[in-house]
Amino acid sequence: MSEPGAQKRHRLFIALPLSSDVERALGQIIDDLSVAGARVKWVDPRNIHMTVRFLGDTDERLIPDLKKLIDRVVSHTRSARVSISRLGAFPNLKKPRVFWAGLDQETPLEGIVAMAEEIERGVQALGFEPESKSFKPHLTLARVKYPDGLDPLCRAVHDYTVTPIDVSLDRLVLFKSTLTPQGPVYDRLHESVLGAERFE
Repeated sequence: MSEPGAQKRHRLFIALPLSSDVERALGQIIDDLSVAGARVKWVDPRNIHMTVRFLGDTDERLIPDLKKLIDRVVSHTRSARVSISRLGAFPNLKKPRVFWAGLDQETPLEGIVAMAEEIERGVQALGFEPESKSFKPHLTLARVKYPDGLDPLCRAVHDYTVTPIDVSLDRLVLFKSTLTPQGPVYDRLHESVLGAERFE
């Protein structure tokens, strides 16, 4: 990667966005859980997405190559229809750091996982450090700010019954994240549509 300060740098990530209907459904889950009163940072439903690769502080001269990488990968990756059906936490509900909504465990995700692995190889070829964790499809709902007083929320998450939410993962986006006092603002720098089933 180029020398720091040589060009403008941006906080970037690659993700699969959600439809407004799915965002609203996740917003309702957040509303239901937030009554537990834990001191966590809830994600704005409009900002919820499935992160494929967080890139972080990136020289803007790499953006054209990242766009080409995304286009190349989606050209042979089919869209996926999945279902959100469960809640959980990383690393677990006993010592949570992140609360998430997860996909039905019966959903076949080989194509999406293979896409994430190809993206990983591609960004490493551009000079990014290897990702320390393997890709685990999930949607972050909240991040823990203070570890105390989480028991009511953990019980609520454990007992919550998710009415399955159908999701179409049909496009891959290069996002720019700008941190503000009101929360992050996400701008789409590039968007490419995954191969659709209608072409079969």
